[in-house]
Amino acid sequence: LIMFTTRISRYKCIFLLSFLLYQSTLSEVNKNDFSVKSEDSNEDLSENHSLKQESLENNGDETKSDMYSFSGLRIVHLDLKGAPPKVSYLADFLPLIKRLGATGVIIEYEDMFPYTQLDIAATNSYSKTDIEGILKICEENELEVIPLIQTFGHLEFFLKLEKFKEIREIGKYPQVVCPTKNATMDVLKVMIDEIIALHPNSRYIHIGCDEVYHLGRCYSCVKAMVREKWSRKQLFLNHVATLARYIHDKYPDVTTLTWDDEFRKISLQELTESGIGSLVEPVIWKYTPNIKQFLPDKMWDKYSTVFKNVWIASAFKGATGPSKYVTDISYHLENHKAWMKLTSKHRNKTNIKGIILTGWQRYDHFSILCELLPVGLPSLATNLIYLSLNNIKIDELSQKVGAILNCGPGFLRSNIGSRCGFPGAEIYEGAVKLHNLNDEIKHMMEANVAKGWFSDYNIEVGISNPSHVEEATFELDRFVIELDILEQELIKEMNNVYNSDTINEWVESNIKPIMKTLKTMSNNRERFLAKQVWNKRPFIQ
Repeated sequence: LIMFTTRISRYKCIFLLSFLLYQSTLSEVNKNDFSVKSEDSNEDLSENHSLKQESLENNGDETKSDMYSFSGLRIVHLDLKGAPPKVSYLADFLPLIKRLGATGVIIEYEDMFPYTQLDIAATNSYSKTDIEGILKICEENELEVIPLIQTFGHLEFFLKLEKFKEIREIGKYPQVVCPTKNATMDVLKVMIDEIIALHPNSRYIHIGCDEVYHLGRCYSCVKAMVREKWSRKQLFLNHVATLARYIHDKYPDVTTLTWDDEFRKISLQELTESGIGSLVEPVIWKYTPNIKQFLPDKMWDKYSTVFKNVWIASAFKGATGPSKYVTDISYHLENHKAWMKLTSKHRNKTNIKGIILTGWQRYDHFSILCELLPVGLPSLATNLIYLSLNNIKIDELSQKVGAILNCGPGFLRSNIGSRCGFPGAEIYEGAVKLHNLNDEIKHMMEANVAKGWFSDYNIEVGISNPSHVEEATFELDRFVIELDILEQELIKEMNNVYNSDTINEWVESNIKPIMKTLKTMSNNRERFLAKQVWNKRPFIQ
């Protein structure tokens, strides 16, 4: 520790001067183009560079038959499964998205809703007063509010608890609820009632029902399927229809929305016979740039026959990897372009009521946080404005977004020098700095000198060439100091948006592992450099 501190001191004065210079020139530097891997398409976007360049360099020469401004509802998704913002931050965020063209928000509460009749709320959930405050801000900004609660799959937040273990579809997996047990419907109806009671002016409720991975597996479901002569698809439809009828009968002015992915697997005849078409409006979702191949014409024909209205769902963040902490704007812009092109083909025969711009904060209840809301805000702004304007050129789009968010030029390319002035911009800038710093660290670790003289083998035997060790770790102390400064800056700024639980989780997930790696390297370096005499070979006896 003494050796490490001494070495840090040697570099500190020089580093602090260079760091100030680095900060002042940062806006002129453009080192990186983010490369992310799509979880949906399982394709490395760095291998599709031409797609990204086309998004950023086209001159808006798409044909008008393919492009149009979206006239339906434009709903922004707030995913409270992780990193729930403070109400004070939403007081700035919600008027901003209204200015950007949003007409409403869909709030996915999960365990952040203050349920009173069920012991399923998180200990740090919003209070009733908090939610009333959020709804008041929405009302003042004329934003529609759609509550979203999962009612089939993605119910980990309460199925993980001992009290609700018995209503899991598969005992060891807490994702999916058993649809045929009486206790299941009792819980879901209470959830629906409490949600609607606190959202008396909402015209819609979204009941989830996507990615129901385990269906018809438990004894209760098998017995029901035999008795009713149901297939697993009919079991699914019965559960959704039962919930939708409950909402329709008790709250006739509320329309039920569901995710559509399970409907894609079900035939026209089965959908028609179930009566689901008069009970719900499906939300067709796909978050990749190549949506057409996943949403074929026959699906649109089926939906237009069964459902009076449909919705679509894109993504502005949280769809390129569960551990990503920076948002690839070009990827999400391509997703929205693909949606506009596809819907222009089908809008004459399919009534598309609205689009939900999803911004996932976790992939499920147990995963780590992906991009934070302020980090994704430039992407959200870009895509909201894109939806609102017909055939807009990329330069004009960049100028309009930059003017509203007070961003410098180049932010569409994830330019590390782009400074912004929107609510939470410092968090966005900090995440980009971390990404670029991490790239520099990886470059140091992957350099030939590190591979040759600072390898796992070198570390294991404790023997290396001191001059090459110094060369391999020349920037190490700068990285340690810079990362420490960045951590303190981010914590300070995140306190304006998030509670300590979110801040601690984000830092532990994204900064601490890097710092641990650097300090391990520093310890190994000191061990190498302290040695002045070496054994004869072989080093491992």
